[in-house]
This record gives sequence, structure tokens and C-alpha cells, in this order.
Amino acid sequence: MARIKIISNPYKREILYFNFNEESAEWEDIKNNNANSRLREDESGKAFLPFKIKEIVDIIVEEYYAGADKIEIEFEGTRDDYAEVEAVCQTDDIREKVILTRNVRTLENARDILEDIKDTFEVVHPIIKKIVHDDERVKKDLNKVSDALDDIIPICVFGNYSAGKSTFINALLGSEILPSGGDPVTAKIYQIERSMQEDRAKIRFTYKEENILLLFEGTTYRVQAENVESEIIQEIDKAIAECKYNDMSSMVSCALELINGFKKRDKNKIVIGNVIELEIPFSRNGILGQSYNKFVIFDTPGSNSASNSEHSKVLAEALEGFSNGIPVWITQYETIDSEDNANLCDKIFEIKALDKRFTMIVLNKADGSDLPEEGLSEGQVKDILEYNAVEKMYAGGLYFVSSIMGLGAKNNGELKDKHYRKTYRSQQEMYSDPDDLDYVVLYKFNIMPEQIKHAAVECSAKCGNLIYANSGLYCIEREIENFASKHSAYNKCQMVYMFLNDVIDETNKRITYRAESLKKTREARKKELESTKSQLIESIMEEAQTKESEFDRESKTFLKSFLDKKLIYAYTTEDLDGLGAQIRSQNSDESDFLLQEKDFEKAKDSMWGHLKANGRGLLKGNIISSIKNMKEDFAKDYKELQESKKEMDFAESEIDKATSDSLLQIVIDEYKKNILAAKDILSEEIKGRWYANAQLLRNGLIEIITGSEALSVGQREELSSIIINYRPLEFNDDADNIFIKKRFLRGNVLGFQWFESEKLDTKRLSGSYNEKMRKNIRAIAEEMNNGCFVSFKNWEQSLASVIETNITEYNPQLRDMAEMIKEETDKIIELEENQKAISSSLETIREMMAWKILE
Repeated sequence: MARIKIISNPYKREILYFNFNEESAEWEDIKNNNANSRLREDESGKAFLPFKIKEIVDIIVEEYYAGADKIEIEFEGTRDDYAEVEAVCQTDDIREKVILTRNVRTLENARDILEDIKDTFEVVHPIIKKIVHDDERVKKDLNKVSDALDDIIPICVFGNYSAGKSTFINALLGSEILPSGGDPVTAKIYQIERSMQEDRAKIRFTYKEENILLLFEGTTYRVQAENVESEIIQEIDKAIAECKYNDMSSMVSCALELINGFKKRDKNKIVIGNVIELEIPFSRNGILGQSYNKFVIFDTPGSNSASNSEHSKVLAEALEGFSNGIPVWITQYETIDSEDNANLCDKIFEIKALDKRFTMIVLNKADGSDLPEEGLSEGQVKDILEYNAVEKMYAGGLYFVSSIMGLGAKNNGELKDKHYRKTYRSQQEMYSDPDDLDYVVLYKFNIMPEQIKHAAVECSAKCGNLIYANSGLYCIEREIENFASKHSAYNKCQMVYMFLNDVIDETNKRITYRAESLKKTREARKKELESTKSQLIESIMEEAQTKESEFDRESKTFLKSFLDKKLIYAYTTEDLDGLGAQIRSQNSDESDFLLQEKDFEKAKDSMWGHLKANGRGLLKGNIISSIKNMKEDFAKDYKELQESKKEMDFAESEIDKATSDSLLQIVIDEYKKNILAAKDILSEEIKGRWYANAQLLRNGLIEIITGSEALSVGQREELSSIIINYRPLEFNDDADNIFIKKRFLRGNVLGFQWFESEKLDTKRLSGSYNEKMRKNIRAIAEEMNNGCFVSFKNWEQSLASVIETNITEYNPQLRDMAEMIKEETDKIIELEENQKAISSSLETIREMMAWKILE
């Protein structure tokens, strides 16, 4: 039997494949084991597993199925991805050839941990802002992460002119906002956000490098600009006054058309900025208008318009502050294989802000395409997928849509544009009447992985607005929402992790720079300071360093002993069995299980009684009558016995399940209670030892100072008093408490999985509980001790710096240098404290995204 392992890590954008070598009993990389395999890791970065899994399984079957033994596919990854693999392996053409198993290694679904990652990031967000306030690059990245975590999803609509980009975006918005037509009408990039107020809209743009803001409130509008008498504002006033319709969307559309047209007046002068920002309500009759995600739509100039040859560069600049974007390529069925489209795809692939694994290819104006009534054949689908541009961009699916019909469906056919209106009215029946001879269902032509298309078709068929669904727009918006709510979470989580890594590197650089600066200043001071005082300072520094190392070693040794002797939380199998028996007894009483057992015993006794009676009849010679009675009684008794047993077995199964649920919940509650109790005990014990260490250091330093010949009696007393009264050692508990809750108390902390039996494996449960308690208490102890050590080290360095400053200040010439040393020391301490908080949050996030074992 061939054994193949698929390891999918969507956080790292990788899918790995392994083949089990029976001789070595080891898993081997499939590229080394089978050089000709079509499974390639370097191709997996183009798509999420759900979009690739059908193809992957088909390749595995093609390459390893020999027609006898089934192939065993073992999967490691998230629960969501496993469900996708399982759906494929259960299809008719696969299930007889494959056995799917799930490895005990698993990853959390990103959408399940995203809120925790957001909370963790928020703890260190103000710290990072303080660190990077003078670094524009890191500040820009910080804004990207914040936007991504704020559920902002860019939708970048691109394509050649006359493909219908503006009409498609109008359909997404649900109103006629962007100018449209057969010529290249979009001269600028539009950045469109959803207004959360139905009667409010905004347009932001620059005119001759001046910022202008148009505010629309219902049927009125006002301008915010330095020069409200400028030429463009006067023309906007005139255009809106002459607007054919007196509603907000029409006024906005008139203003945009005028602003867009300014470029055509003098091509040698750039008077309008490259990006026009628009904030407008999205129709509540569509998925995007009801979504909790914050979509930002970018409309771009047609790439094959000579006047807009630099649009991809401008688009990249516009998207620079964003990430995790969805590329939506608008083209048409008849022109999909054009040279212009192939060139356009190359430019889009260069934009880092877009996630090419979810490129949506939208075949617009499909209502006018000559599509076969029976659907696309396998040959036609193959031909389309082999087109140069499609081969480059295909990832998230290929969608057929009539944007005009989708737009009309959202506003009940109330269209203002004459072409829109005529098209909608002439085709309305074909999209809404299943009995129409030319009934149109465009989403059935979509080219997508089989299992994803099946789900998309099923959902589209259930949509209450037939025209919206049949136009293909509903399916497109559903997949956009699905990406934003489900798949994009992986990018968000990974972005935070990579950014925090970057910030820690930046902090390290700053600490190194500060330390070098401090070292040079100290060397310069040392040359100027008289030797006896210099030696005294060296003695103090050496004592501080010696104590620091000594206390660090002792704390770790103590911690190991303390955990082994004092913090033992454990369950034995006997404990759990006894507790389970008590719960089961109570559940049995509450469910009248004993009565059902009695009924079962009665049924058995009745059956045996009838058998005995009929047996005696046989002995008395009543053979025919006794056999007949025996047959009838046995059939009746057996049926009653089986029904009674079935009821009893079901009742027993329910009792077992209720008992297992209760027992598992008790163990989980006990785990959480004990973790928090252990944290409190550790906090008190560890802090107490470090407070004592601080006092030992004070005493040691005072001893050195009082025995020094370099200072007068008064100076020695003064320094000793400074040490005695120096601020106490302090620890920051708030962040530690947050990270402990996120790392050790989130979700189903034991990760216990059910099997066929409803009974818990108490031996396994006790082992899992004991191991988890031991491991996590040790991790908490080490984290707390490390945190206390950092706080102690910083406190100790600060104290040593104060002593050094005071000794130096007895020489008036060195006071300024001493103050410089103190300032640098304080900055290093602050950076190290910040780094500790960032490192802790980074570790918390890393653990959330790390591989875990299903227990």
C-alpha cells in the first residue's frame, strides 16, 4: 500500500509532500523519492490548499494507485484544511481508491486565533510606536499591520480598457457611481471605501497639489479646500447643479466624471493627483454591503490605454500602505487570450500588496458571449486554462458575470444609464424566469476546483434574488467574503509575527548602538577619573555583574527543585475512574437507567419463561401446538428483547457521553484553576527571592563603599544612604497575566478527541492532564523567572549607574559626562524592557501558530 503524507502550513504558504519508505520505515520528501512526481512545493505558493487539493489528490491517485490496494493519505494541517481534503476524498471517483487519515500534528485555524493575536498585538502596539517614532519604514509597516488587523481587505480591479471594470465596480457598490463607457474613461486610480452612513459620501483628491475634500450629505454637498474659488471647484459646482438626478449617488457620479475628465484637457500638465479617494455606502442588497469586513476597492486605468502606460506603477504606490489584497482581473470571454492581457498579468504579479493565491478572473459582459447552452466541455475548460494569461493568473477561480444584471438586481432595475437600463429590461426575464426558453445561469459556467464549485453552485441556487445569483455577481461576492473572513486571516497572523520579528531586530540594533556609545563614554571618563575612584567604580560594577550571574544560576536551580517538590498537580487513573463512577451513578439515577435495566431483565426472563413452558408442552405430547406457540412467542419475545436492549444501550450510551462530558469539563476546569493557582504561588515565591537578591546586592555594594579609601567618610555615608533609599525593585505583572491567559488558558486546553466509544480513556486523560500541567507550569515559571531577572538586571544597572554618577560628580569636570552615561543607561534599560514585552508577545503568537499534538 502506497502511503503519502501532505503537510499544509498556510501560515508559511507551503505544502509539502512525503512518501513512506517501507525499507527504512521513514517519510521521505517526494521530490527526492520520486523525481518525476508532478507534486511540487514551489507551485503550492500560488494557491491556498482548498483551491489545490482536488488537483493534488488526482495527481496522487494517478501516480500511486495500482488498481488493488488503496492509497493511504495522511494529512497534517488545520481543521479547516482537513475538512477540504476529506470532502475531496469522499467523492465518488476517489473514495474507493484512497484511505484518509489525520496525523496527530495539527495547526489552529487562523480565524480561531486571530482575535487573540489582535489582543496580544494591542498590548505592545503603543510600545512599538514609542520605539519606532523616528523610523518611517517601520512606522509604515506598523500601519500596514494595524490596517490588516482592522479587517481592511483591498480589492484591486484591473484589466484592459473597455473590459467593463467600472461597471463591475458599480455592481459591487450597488449604484451607478463610476463613469463608464466604451472609451478608456478611467484616467485615475479610484480608492473606494464603504461609508457606514447611508446618507454620507466623501471624495478626496488633489488639484495642483492642493488637497480638496467634497462632503455629500443627502442631497446637499460642501467643499473643504484652501481655495474654494478655484477653477475645478467652480466646475464641480456647475456639474452638480446640472445633474439630471437629485440624489447623492448621482451627485457623486457627476463630480467624479468631471474630476476624471480634467486629465484630458492638457496632457502635458498633471493637475489632478493620481489617486482619487471615494467613501460611499455599499448597497445592503449585496454581500459586500452586509459584510463585517472593511473592503477597499481600487479601480485602475486600462493598461493598454496609451495615456495610462504607467498605471501599474501608480497602482503599486497607491497600494503601498495596504496588504493582503485580492486581485480581480476583468476581461471578456472573447478576448481572454490577448497579448495585452498577458502583459498586464506580468505587471500585476510585481505588486507585493496583492495575494496572488486568490486571483479572481472575471469574464465580464458574459450575457453577450456565445456560451454553449449545455455548459463548457472538458476540452473548452482545458483550452481556457491553457491560455497564456490565464495560466499565469488562475488561482481563485474563473467567474462568468453580467455586471449590468448584477447591478440592476441590487436596485430593483432602477437604472439611470440608458445602456444599463435597456440591457437590464431586455434580459430581465431570462435571468428571473426558470421556465424561459433562454434562461441564464452564469455561475454554472464558472471554472473552479470541483468541490469549491459544488459549494458555490449550491449556495447560489439558494439565493433568494434570482437575478443577483444568475448574473454571477452573488457567487463572486460570496467568494470575496469567504476569502476575507476565512483565508486572509492566515496572512494577518503571519504579518504580525513577521513584523514583531522585525521590530525586535530593530530594537537589538538600537540596544547595540546605545551600548557602544555608553562603552566609549565610560572609557573616556575612566581616563579622566583619578585611579582610586576608577577602581572603586570597577569594583562596584564587578560586584553587580557577579551577583547578577550568581542570582541567575541560583534562581534556575531553585526553580527546578521547587517545581519538583512543591507544585505537583496530578490525577491518577484511579482518581478519574472513581470520579467518573460517581458522575455515572448520578446520571443513571437521573435518567431512570435502572428501570430500563429491569425492563431488559424482565424481557429476558419472559423469553426464557415462554421457552420453558413451550418445552414442557412438547414433553406432554402437544407437539404441533407447542411448536406453533414456541415460534410465535419466541419471535415476539425476541423482538421485545431487542427493542429493550436497544433502548437500554442507547440510554447507556447517552449516560456514558454525559459522564464523559462532565468528567472532561471537570478536568479542564481543574486545569485552569490549578494553572492560575500555580501562577500566583510562583509569582509570590519568585518575586520574594528576587526582592531578597536585591537586598543582598545593596548590602554587598554598601560593604564595598564603606571599605573604600577613595572617598571621605561623609561621601561614604552619603553613597550608602543613596543605596539604602534607592527605589525598590518592581515587576510588571499586567503583560505577563495577559500572555499567560492567551498561551495557557485559551480554547479546549486539553485538546481531547472523541473516539467511537462514548467512554473516556481515563488513563490517557490522566496522562494528558499531568503532562500538560507539568509542561505548562514549568513554562510559566521560566517565563516569570526570566521576566523577574530582566527587571532585576535593569534595576541593578540603574542603581550602579546612580552610584557611578555620584562618585564621578565629586569631580566637577566629569559631571556632564556622568549625566550622559546615566541617560544612555536609562535608554538601554527602557529598550530592554520594551524588548521583553515584544518578545513575550512574539512567543505567544508563535505558539498560537505552531504545530500542536492532538491528544
